[in-house]
Amino acid sequence: MIMNFQTLKKMLVGAPLPMQREKHERLSVSTALAVFASDALSSTAYATEEILVALAVTYSAYAGFSNFLSIPIAIAICVLMVIVVASYKQVIKAYDQGGGTYEVSKEHLGVNASHVAGAALLIDYVLTAAVSVCAGVDALVATKWVPPEQRISWACAFLAVITLINLRGVKESGLFFSIPAYIFIFVMVGMVITGLVQAFTGIVVPLDFNHGWHGMGVPANIDELLGVGLLLAMVKAFSHGCTALTGIEAISNGVKAFKEPAADNANKTMVIMGCILGFIFIGMTILAFFHRVMPAHNETVVSQVATAVFGGGTFLYYLLQFMTTVILIFAANTSFAGFPRLTSILANDGFLPRQLMHLGDRLVFSNGIVLLGVVAGALVVLYNASTHALIPLYAVGVFLSFTLAQAGMVKHHLHHRQPNWRYSLFINGFGALVTAIATIILLLEKFTEGAWLVVAGILGIVWVFRKVKSHYISVARQLILPTSPQAYCQPVIEHTVVVLVSSLHRGTLPALRYARTISSRIEAVHVELRPDLTNRLIEAWDDWGQGVPLTVLKSNYRSVIEPLMEYIEEVDERYPDDIVTVIIPEFVTKKFWHNIMHNQSSLLIKTMLAFRRNKVVTSVRYFLEE
Repeated sequence: MIMNFQTLKKMLVGAPLPMQREKHERLSVSTALAVFASDALSSTAYATEEILVALAVTYSAYAGFSNFLSIPIAIAICVLMVIVVASYKQVIKAYDQGGGTYEVSKEHLGVNASHVAGAALLIDYVLTAAVSVCAGVDALVATKWVPPEQRISWACAFLAVITLINLRGVKESGLFFSIPAYIFIFVMVGMVITGLVQAFTGIVVPLDFNHGWHGMGVPANIDELLGVGLLLAMVKAFSHGCTALTGIEAISNGVKAFKEPAADNANKTMVIMGCILGFIFIGMTILAFFHRVMPAHNETVVSQVATAVFGGGTFLYYLLQFMTTVILIFAANTSFAGFPRLTSILANDGFLPRQLMHLGDRLVFSNGIVLLGVVAGALVVLYNASTHALIPLYAVGVFLSFTLAQAGMVKHHLHHRQPNWRYSLFINGFGALVTAIATIILLLEKFTEGAWLVVAGILGIVWVFRKVKSHYISVARQLILPTSPQAYCQPVIEHTVVVLVSSLHRGTLPALRYARTISSRIEAVHVELRPDLTNRLIEAWDDWGQGVPLTVLKSNYRSVIEPLMEYIEEVDERYPDDIVTVIIPEFVTKKFWHNIMHNQSSLLIKTMLAFRRNKVVTSVRYFLEE
């Protein structure tokens, strides 16, 4: 069975890698851009649309005006993007071992703030994975390639594939995701450049400001468009468009995944990602304005812009549509790059189970990868693979972590006062202020839409952190050695051995021989389920029992477990200072699937005894031939 499992594992995820290969598995800037930036870059496929949707709700009758407003909002988001990128460059420089927001908060804002930051990031990673695959499936459904009723199955299948690819190793997953990521970048950048050239050279006539308002149903009385309603509409659109910034923080959490010099390479990747993201996002918004694009139920904004620039039905149009679908699905990979590293750091600090701390066979944090796949899959099923239902949960946790990171860096600069610290202080201080305002806006705007679930989730995960830490502290306190070996003088352990006998066969004899090597106080126990089999066992026991006394237990309700547990407790009461060793004779079949055809009561017995004090359970195995 073990051999078969190992063979299957090797086929799926590859052969184990030696620890010496760890440095060779790290990522170059070009590969890391595909791994860590997929989420941020994929947001260009829907960030402009989110702004237009929010504005259209308020100014549905004035399409031209709502379309025009998207440009200053996009500019404001791009300014915020520059601030966040500049701020995270400071984080990477100061914390080149990774951990990003969590490490900054822990050192400068205290353990409570670090718990909130860690919880917010974990939720964001899970939501990113779930939203990405759901958005990709939505695109497939729109093309009629996937029936709507199969959304959940396809989304879970994509998650499983991405999980498996990441289990094969960082380098392999990076190479796999690089090709579609770069094709998407080149096609999107090409579309933006082509569209802007067309617009500014007169191939497409830009929207005339005054004529456009009146021509598209905007009232002549400008007062109707201004005031509190305008402000609320822009705030709502800004909060929706902030999804363009999700994923930026992933690089700071995964600095150790980069080739040396890791911090420099991470910062280069951060700047390149920010430039590409900002250019595509603002370019897409301008093109939507020039071409008077508005959200439609049956066609995305990207599709409408691509139709205007490339022409509907052209090769470039279909290439862009296909790569948009692919990048939306592969955006989940950013979570698979960041989530396992963050859980490893949290586990190393004792706030998550230690199994998440260690590298697997392929030099990746396998347990964290599997955990993310399972939790994201559960969200997909719970929300019926609905992007619309998951989007309101998005971005709040990200901006909360942005704010904590920048606030922590403010204290860092005030404390260390390194060269040019005043400049860095201004960058992080301004960043903290702006992202804090954005966090409040997002929370208020999306609270009733589902953001309250994120708040509840953060509080719940913080509670888990504290419970896990409390458990590890308690275990360490109880397991700590005495001050000296002499202070721990205990009498020699005596054993009382109970051999479980379901029937008399060749597998029983080695168990009896083994029992005689560890104690002179041995009892064989048989639970009677069929009197005829019990009688045969008693008749043969004198010849084969090796002098060990046999006790037969009656079972009124045909249960092995209940009378056996009662008997073991009686033995424990008779010999309170002894260790009761329960020996279970077992035979091992040649093929693992043969076990299905045999009684598995030994597993239940081991489980029942696992949590009982002063009990040792030992299996003595007899191996069957083919």
